[in-house]
Amino acid sequence: MTLINLFSPKGGVGCTTLCANLGVVLQQLGYRVVLVDLDPQNALHLHFHFPATDERGLVDRFDSVSDWQDLLMDPAEGLELLPFGSASDAQRDRFMAMQHFPGELSRRLRALAQEPNTLILVDANVTPLRKASPLIDEADLNLLVLMADAGCVAMLPRLEAQEGSLRRAGGEGRLGYLINQIDTRSRLKHEIAELMLARLSPLLVGSVHRDEAIAEALAEQRSLFEQAPFSAAAKDIGEAARALAQRFPLRFSGLPPTGSRRAGSIPNASGQP
Repeated sequence: MTLINLFSPKGGVGCTTLCANLGVVLQQLGYRVVLVDLDPQNALHLHFHFPATDERGLVDRFDSVSDWQDLLMDPAEGLELLPFGSASDAQRDRFMAMQHFPGELSRRLRALAQEPNTLILVDANVTPLRKASPLIDEADLNLLVLMADAGCVAMLPRLEAQEGSLRRAGGEGRLGYLINQIDTRSRLKHEIAELMLARLSPLLVGSVHRDEAIAEALAEQRSLFEQAPFSAAAKDIGEAARALAQRFPLRFSGLPPTGSRRAGSIPNASGQP
């Protein structure tokens, strides 16, 4: 079982959309995928036909249920979902406090699935650079999602100078970057995208172009691969999912892992280590 943590130091970068659609592709590639929503916005389930009024989730029961498996929902065979849910401010505060007990959140997440070829993808809450996130230290891979815009470019020096969990993850090969909403329709946007792609290339897992098909899919409460499987964004997300599959190859009894590559390497968007 592999734990992958998607997070960002700022909101609105598309973590939830990428988490949902990466999960769909990885399930299609043969993995059992468990998607977990740790964001109080509770938006992950909206990509899978569940109505906005569905308030089921982990936050309103986490302090009375030690095992979250009975909270899982099944959007498709081989794909399971644990929404954040809807709860009072007091319940959310207690949940956020629980995350900072060493190992507690990771223990609960890993208990969701112990089978081989299982990927747990976590849509984490916004993680400010000034605060430590226990999940960064405990995840098998941390995917830091950034937008191809001036605000995220300005963050790069702070990200690269960050001490603690983020630096440890980078040094141990447990950090990768996803760049979202690449838009080359103007010279400035094109230059921003080129700068970010070049600067983050050694740890780049994937890059996704801006595509209206993503918003259209969410409006229909469907995954991008149901709504527009041949769109530019679907192609980009598919490539990022295959990069993850190369890093964590499927294993079958008596056979070598699929897509094996040098340990510790993170492929970039072109599939090269």
